[in-house]
Amino acid sequence: MADATDVPAHIPAETESAGTAVVEHQQASSTVSLDHPVPSSHPPGTARIKTQFLVSRPHKRPITAEQDPATADAEFEESHESKRARVHNDGAPAAADAGARKSRAPKRGGQNKNRARTRAQDEINLCSGIAVSGTCSHGDGCRFSHDVAAYLAAKEPDLGATCPVFELFGRCRFGIKCRFAGAHTAADGSQIVDAIKVAEAGEYGPFLNSYTRDWQKIVRSRNLPTPKSDLYFKWLEVAKARRVELHDGVYKAATIKQTDVQTPAATIENETGMPAAAAKIEPPISDQPAVVAADDEAKSLNSDKAAAAAAAIKKTEEKKQKAAARQKILDELPHDPATLRFRCDEKPRLNFRGKTYLAPLTTVGNLPFRRICKDYGVDITCGEMAMCTTLLQGQQSEWALTRRHASEDIFGVQIAGANVRSVLTTCELINTMKLNVDFVDLNLGCPVDAICQKGSGAALLDGGGSKLFDICAGATYVLEHIPFTVKIRMGVHTAKPIAEKLVPRFAEAGVSMVSLHGRSKEQRYTKYANWDYIYGIGKNLRDANSNMTFFGNGDVLSHDDYWRHLDTAAVDGCMIGRGALIKPWIFNEIKERRVWDISSSERFDMLKKFANYGLEYWGSDTQGVHTTRRFLLEMQSFTHRYIPVGLLEVLPQKMNERPPPFVGRDELETLMASPDSEDWVKITERILGKTPESFKFVPKHKSNSYDTQEYQG
Repeated sequence: MADATDVPAHIPAETESAGTAVVEHQQASSTVSLDHPVPSSHPPGTARIKTQFLVSRPHKRPITAEQDPATADAEFEESHESKRARVHNDGAPAAADAGARKSRAPKRGGQNKNRARTRAQDEINLCSGIAVSGTCSHGDGCRFSHDVAAYLAAKEPDLGATCPVFELFGRCRFGIKCRFAGAHTAADGSQIVDAIKVAEAGEYGPFLNSYTRDWQKIVRSRNLPTPKSDLYFKWLEVAKARRVELHDGVYKAATIKQTDVQTPAATIENETGMPAAAAKIEPPISDQPAVVAADDEAKSLNSDKAAAAAAAIKKTEEKKQKAAARQKILDELPHDPATLRFRCDEKPRLNFRGKTYLAPLTTVGNLPFRRICKDYGVDITCGEMAMCTTLLQGQQSEWALTRRHASEDIFGVQIAGANVRSVLTTCELINTMKLNVDFVDLNLGCPVDAICQKGSGAALLDGGGSKLFDICAGATYVLEHIPFTVKIRMGVHTAKPIAEKLVPRFAEAGVSMVSLHGRSKEQRYTKYANWDYIYGIGKNLRDANSNMTFFGNGDVLSHDDYWRHLDTAAVDGCMIGRGALIKPWIFNEIKERRVWDISSSERFDMLKKFANYGLEYWGSDTQGVHTTRRFLLEMQSFTHRYIPVGLLEVLPQKMNERPPPFVGRDELETLMASPDSEDWVKITERILGKTPESFKFVPKHKSNSYDTQEYQG
């Protein structure tokens, strides 16, 4: 549990009295107050809040009709992933993409797709070399300012007396550009260095999987050897051709058999009207001389026919040689000779039974947020989804999604790709570069149209299990000792779930773990997750004595939800996504099997800790502060949905129930529950100082941000 002593020293604590805080906020905030009490009513889909905390809507700022949380989450995901998909094309033809756009059904509005982002920069762009050491290696050719006096005169005041970067690394790489520069700048303007901390922290400190520009150039040059992937591609090409031959042979045999059944000999009549079986099959007597003449002619084959026969013999021999060469390639890798499927059943399996798992979450599942969840006791964490094609291009921002904090003791990276080659090459690259990961997860559950239209995400579920088997089996092979896992949905179409057919195939392909979201791609986040369907598949795995780890996913928002699912013995654990975004302390509740009525001050301490982690990771200069603020606001687009335990008539809070307007037990609790993004900005100003005049944070949706939709899981 957080308390005042847990808060980093450079983040200013709340010093005003409760009365002062109330007065200040009543003057500045537009959130609801107790001036408008309303009678209790509980329409469907609405959380049951005690009557004394219910209020009518405020009139100062009209709020348009809210969406339900499920639709909100879908739109949040769509808004983020659509942009990524435009950049990270997994090789799909542009024409196909254009066709998909034309045929796509029109969607209702609600997203701020064209929202502008505020550019964060100092008024004077000071040279980084001058800021840190007072010297510049570019000399007169430098494009940035060297006027330190002018920069300091225009610079905003420091945000605190302690620099998080300096405290972590022993020196600050931003020098006087740091928003906490006074903490490490001597009287003469030079930068202070703590040699002991520098030696302890090293170049990257606790941030693992950091990459140099030289490494990035190697990846972009495509000069990294991928022998395992190359061998598998060669094997798969031969195996696919042989599968077609086997399929055609079976099809022809079945066709002949079906023809025999449909036209039995007894029903076929000859010209005399007699059944063909009863008629003698011999030529009429008058035709015998012609047959003898034909036999004589056949015995006198000319030289051309003899040559043709020899060529046919040679062609047959060449076919035999090609068949032998193909068989030699097939024999290079273990496979089932009957199905020509790769066999990789010797892969060590994961033992995650009973461990809590924070789902990979796009944008909001960043490294500082994962650290917050680690503080609350989560066992397993996974990086944000990274696109295979972009990783193979060496794009730095995409590889940054694979970074790991030292506190993440069980950590995986999640990738998404549309074909065997991109997924396997990425996996082998991860293995070759000795990335510090405990598993690699393939995203087969992303429902966002922009991703699925490229053939990635949930789109891979549609089209049978053959391609999926080849991808998963190949990935387990090239990753060697690194376990390979998948995250899936029930299927693409709600009426046609296919997960029960795919999960056993994953086990055959050597997949170490499957996480199943109890919704289809069509459903997105509407209605409740179908845990009965998840239980059924888990029971089938138990009955088959499968040792593949199996997790369920969907709507876990309390320790009661978590342990109820585990008590069925059908799943090994639960992956938690939105539940952790709304209340990151859910992992503490699960570990201690309790309902935590967390106070507003404890929640505020959590936000301050996130800010500290963000400054360590993204930097303590103006850009780093801006990035930290933006992700803190993204975090609040989910945490504001939390309904304090003491306000609920019925426990626990349900995922897709929207609360009616209410006030909290103190002014800070009320402010934290506001769906107004301007109130979220006010909270960040208490932590990171005033925002620039040009700063704007536009929520993902035009109605309000209760409906934010995008986090990927």
